[in-house]
Amino acid sequence: MRQALPLCLSALLFSLSTDAQLDIPIGQTVKVTGANQLFLVDNLSNNGTIEHLTLTGTTAQSISGTGTIGSLVLNKASGTATITSGMQSLTELLTLSSGILAANGGLTLKSTATGTARVASHALGTGNVTGNVVVERYIDIQGRAKQWRMLGLPYSAAVPLTSISGFTIDYAPATRSMMYYFEGTDDGKYGTTDVPRNAGYVSFTQSSESVPLKHGVMAWLYGNSGGTANGSGSMSGSLTIVSSGPLNEDGNAVSMPVSYTSARCPTCGWNLVSNPFASAIDWNSGAITKTNLDAAVYRYDPQFVRWTTHTGTSGTNTADRYIESGGALFVKANAASPVLTIGQDAKVSGGSAYTHFGKSPMRMELPSERAPDNAPRLAGVRISVSGQGNPGTDEAYVDLSRSDATEVFDSRYDAETMGRSGGAGVSVKGSKDIQHAQLFDRPISETGVERRYYPLKVTSPSKGATTIELKTEGDWNPLNSVTLIDKKEGRTMLVKDGALSYPFTMDELQSPDRFILAINHVKVDDAGRLSGFDVKLLGNPVRGEMLDMLVLHPSAQASKWSLLDKSGRTVGTGSFIEGGKSIQHRVSVPGMRQPGVYVLRVAMDNGDERSLQVMKN
Repeated sequence: MRQALPLCLSALLFSLSTDAQLDIPIGQTVKVTGANQLFLVDNLSNNGTIEHLTLTGTTAQSISGTGTIGSLVLNKASGTATITSGMQSLTELLTLSSGILAANGGLTLKSTATGTARVASHALGTGNVTGNVVVERYIDIQGRAKQWRMLGLPYSAAVPLTSISGFTIDYAPATRSMMYYFEGTDDGKYGTTDVPRNAGYVSFTQSSESVPLKHGVMAWLYGNSGGTANGSGSMSGSLTIVSSGPLNEDGNAVSMPVSYTSARCPTCGWNLVSNPFASAIDWNSGAITKTNLDAAVYRYDPQFVRWTTHTGTSGTNTADRYIESGGALFVKANAASPVLTIGQDAKVSGGSAYTHFGKSPMRMELPSERAPDNAPRLAGVRISVSGQGNPGTDEAYVDLSRSDATEVFDSRYDAETMGRSGGAGVSVKGSKDIQHAQLFDRPISETGVERRYYPLKVTSPSKGATTIELKTEGDWNPLNSVTLIDKKEGRTMLVKDGALSYPFTMDELQSPDRFILAINHVKVDDAGRLSGFDVKLLGNPVRGEMLDMLVLHPSAQASKWSLLDKSGRTVGTGSFIEGGKSIQHRVSVPGMRQPGVYVLRVAMDNGDERSLQVMKN
């Protein structure tokens, strides 16, 4: 018996005779109202559209036709559901609760400008999909520059290049346009455009080759047909990359191909691997095992032509915590026998992410991730640079919130810089001359007093107008002053109200010694106006609740005062009487009852501020 459904349905269970088949004709949509689904225990011929379908029962089922399914649930106690002919296009979610779906190359996970189909997480021994599955990856790049992209394939077998379509791969010696990365030949040459391409990159030279299993690739996207890999210019339209293979969906965690060849190259260890699933994954997930690997994941952002990082603690810029379906990631091994395994629960359940595939504004169904303003447990300074070349900023981050961090490279927190060629770049110099994209150091031990200095390296593809900006983030204690020192101009600029913007002229392509990020470097020259400004306490330690002070300034008058405890909590505040014309002042602070260390802050009417440590007996 064949049964057609030209209806809008409530929850239905179709249990037909042994040779029964449910027919969905061309152009017909089966819509199940409410939160229910269509439960089918027999065969299906779908040439139309089914919004929600569950394959269930204990007998074998066949699926045929060329149609569309919104979400598909496999929940069979026994028996295999087999796609026998045609092509079923899935647009939302494949849930593998139990049983086997034999795809046989007849299932496509669709990807469009509005969303990307994905496979939900599931436990070992539950559901599985066997045979080849077609996976799409939509990339909105209309009007965008031709550029490199990090691509990944979610399969359990090597993928022949001939099975990948949607863009042109150039195999000509001078213009080869796709490559993978082999850590075993990494020669330590990376970071800037003035060094040759790292020997770890291996170009594909002929169409008979395959993408190595679970490796990511760098692909130069310059059009969906014809064209040349060389030259500049913009893409003519969006692309949909199509590939096919057996998915990593047996429920096991996927072991990734990472290696470390320390005897040959102590600074190497870079590995480019694929997101192993047809789903976005979360680098912070506890389902990812990282042994003898740095915490950071490195992504290439083609929109701003820069590398971005995420360490699980903090990140720079875009959603680098999330690796989209069809994406790839660089990780760095730091010791022998590294291990990277990615479990099913690393999949993101909230939707598919476009992240680095998007066009501004980025089409993302996941929130942006960075070390956000006022982030809990973080306390740091973000440094950003913009200028010649790509207008997007490059960023580096210095954090002083981790008691177990050190000035040397901490594999748990820090991230190296990967350099930037398409615009102005910035990094922080750490120990052993390592340039950091993220540098975590121990907290300031004596608030407002202990000094720290972090040299900054600024680069640019060409000389000209450049801007460097500093911004304090997270639980930054405002008693720790932040200044930017320009050694070339002999200037020191104070960060006020948590931010500083400093325009300057970049007169060389690299400035590794010009700028210093300074913590508690109090003296400021002409533009900073703090030189010659001093606050002195008459009697320190103090015994009562009165503070007697001298406020000295060459041009401004005292305006406001505040007293904070060592954690930065305000215990008293007020204005100076008579507009602060006098240099000697007495203020009452009833909140200063407990013995301990306090900090007195005095603000002048020109915006200058000075802090002084106060001891209370």
